[in-house]
Amino acid sequence: MCPICPNTKLLQWRRVYKLSAFTSHRFLQEQLMSSPFSTHTLDNGLTLVFETIPRIRSAALGFFAQTGSRDEASDLLGISHFLEHMCFKGTPKRDWRQLSLDVDDLGAMWNAYTWWEGTAYFHWVQSDRATDSIEILSDMMRANLPSDEFDMEKKVILEEIAMYHDQPDALIIDDLIQEAFGDHPLGQSVLGTEDTVKSITRDLMAEYHQRRYGPNNLTFVITGAFDRDEIIRAVEAHCGDWQVSDNGREQSLPTFHASNRVVQRDGVAREHIALALPAPPSSDDHAATADLLSVYLGASTNSRLYWSVIQQGLADEASAEYINFSDAGLFYVYLSVDPQNASQVLDIVRREMADLKNGIDSDALQRAKTKQATGIICSGENGLSRFSQIVGSLSTSTPLKTLEEERAEIDAVTPERIVDYLEQYPLDADPTLVALGPMAELN
Repeated sequence: MCPICPNTKLLQWRRVYKLSAFTSHRFLQEQLMSSPFSTHTLDNGLTLVFETIPRIRSAALGFFAQTGSRDEASDLLGISHFLEHMCFKGTPKRDWRQLSLDVDDLGAMWNAYTWWEGTAYFHWVQSDRATDSIEILSDMMRANLPSDEFDMEKKVILEEIAMYHDQPDALIIDDLIQEAFGDHPLGQSVLGTEDTVKSITRDLMAEYHQRRYGPNNLTFVITGAFDRDEIIRAVEAHCGDWQVSDNGREQSLPTFHASNRVVQRDGVAREHIALALPAPPSSDDHAATADLLSVYLGASTNSRLYWSVIQQGLADEASAEYINFSDAGLFYVYLSVDPQNASQVLDIVRREMADLKNGIDSDALQRAKTKQATGIICSGENGLSRFSQIVGSLSTSTPLKTLEEERAEIDAVTPERIVDYLEQYPLDADPTLVALGPMAELN
C-alpha cells in the first residue's frame, strides 16, 4: 500500500528558519479566511479542509501528516515510510484482515504515500459512505504497531528498497536530489537505506508515531460531494480526544550544490542522466513560470527537447520537470540514451537550456499553456486528484487555489516573464549532474 510520491515539490538561502506544525496550521487558517475553500478546527488543533466539487457523487478524503523523510534523524532514515506501511497492519479496533474487509465493505479505493515533506492516507468512496470512512481512517491514524506485523513489514520494506535499486530511472532522481542538497535532510531518501531500516525498532517507531501524528501535525482533507456539518460531527467524534504532541520541524534552509557524479553499473544497457539547477520554492511568484517552462522545454511531445533529441533518434527519453518544496526547488532534465550518444545528447540539451534566455517562441508557449490547462481541468473533475493537490499545497504551506486561479497563473506567464525568470534562475549555470549506466565517465 504505498506508491512513493515524489511529488511533491525548494530556494531561499542565507537564513535559518523554524517551522512547526502549529505555524503551518495557523498559516492555513489565515490564508483561507478570504478563499473559497472552507476549514474547521477542533479544540485539539486538528484542522479540517473542505472543497466541494459540483455534479459528482463521490468523496476523496483522508489525513495529511506533516512528516516525511526531511523530518527524520540520520539513523532513522525511512521511518516515515515504514510507519505509513504499519498504519495498514493493525489498529486499536482491527487487525489487518478486518481492516481490509471493512474498507472493502465500503467499496473504497484506498492507499497512502510518503514523500520528503509529508505522508497522506486516503479513501475514495461514494458520498454516502464518507462518515463510515472517517471512522476507519481515524482508527488507522492510531495504529498499534503489532510486533509480529512489524517484523514482517520490515522485510517488505527491505524488498522494496532492493526493487527500487533495480529501477535506474527512479533511482537516479533520488540520487540527484541527494547530490543537489548534500547533507541537508531534504536530500534524504524517502525509503531510507537497508542499514537504517534494519535498525528501526518497534519502540523507536512508537515514539516517532506519538510525536509526529498528533492532531496539531495532522490535517483532515475532503473533496467532492459531502455534507459539511455531518463530516465535522464525524471527525469530532473520532478524533476530538487526540492529544497534542511535540512535533516541530527545525533546521537550516537547504542550499544547492553543483556537482558531477558518474556511477558505472553492470547490467544497465542505457545511460541514465539527470541534471538539476536551482528553482524557486512552491510559494514563490515564479513557481508557475518554472512549471510551465518545464513543459515548454521537456514535454513528451512538441517540446524543445522532443524536437532536438527524441525526434532525431538520439534518445528514447528526454524530459524536464520542476519539483518544488516548501523552501527550495529544482528544475531538472532526465535523459535515457544509448551510451554512444550520451555526450552528444548532453551537449544538445545544455545548448537548448542556455538558448532559452535568447527568447521564447510564442506559439510553442501557447501550446504548453493549453497542455497545462487541460491537465488542470481534467484533474478538477476528479476528487482524488484534487485531494492530492490540496495535500501537496499543505505540505509546502502554499495557498490553496481554485481551478480558475491555477489557469490564471498559467495565462499570466509571458515570454518576457520567462526571460525574467531565467535571469534569476539561469539554466546555463553549473548543474548537479548524476549519470548511471555502463559508462565510467561522461564528458
